[in-house]
Amino acid sequence: MLFSSCLPAHYIHTPLIVSDVEKKGDYNISGSFATSSETKNFNFTGNYALTNHWILHSSITNRNDYSNESKYDSKGSSFDVALGYTDISSDKNFYIENFVGYGIGKFKNIGIEDVNNFANFRYNKVFSQLNLNYRLNNADENTFSFHFPIRITYVHFNEINYNGTENGFEIRQIEFLRENPSKWMISIGKTISYRFNDVKLSVFGSYHSPTKADEFITFGNIYFGLGLSWRNFFKQKKEIPLRKVSRLSRT
Repeated sequence: MLFSSCLPAHYIHTPLIVSDVEKKGDYNISGSFATSSETKNFNFTGNYALTNHWILHSSITNRNDYSNESKYDSKGSSFDVALGYTDISSDKNFYIENFVGYGIGKFKNIGIEDVNNFANFRYNKVFSQLNLNYRLNNADENTFSFHFPIRITYVHFNEINYNGTENGFEIRQIEFLRENPSKWMISIGKTISYRFNDVKLSVFGSYHSPTKADEFITFGNIYFGLGLSWRNFFKQKKEIPLRKVSRLSRT
């Protein structure tokens, strides 16, 4: 977070979706690690192609703050689910994906010096995401690909509890969030990936507009991370039976 206020950590920025499925029955799992100046996020994601164009997505994210300036031990988790549509095909280099989704999250802040101090938050959200994607070669080749996701999110904090905070300005910030529990956000990212067979290695960066419902102007959150994706790991490539090969060689 480039500019911060006194409001305790209360929201988890989940990775932007890059599905990595191309036809009906394709599926993949991926893990990623992202970090900012104050926090590190671990994410586990799954995607499944319901048809050649419709995609089911789910995602679990854990956040753990490590800032030395924080007076809280801050941890949180979130879960997202989304339905997406893609116009990808084996002969396309450029393709578009669209997703709409729903998510829930919770965040707990426990005082380091006094465990009776706490600030806890729960929220739900809905979001819409557009992906612009380009790959250098077709789906059957090892290739680089580039992804440009844009997401708009509506967040509503449905539970805000705190106790024993000694900072009066912090209390005012929490109360302000109680009075204004809903917020629109925008997220923009860029991912560069390289595929080797069914394994893809990704490097990504993303910007997320601020979630702080306060009077201060905050620039937002910037994350950088690494991801590893494995597609169709239970499927075996079809091989020609040995008997059939021997018959062909005789002919």
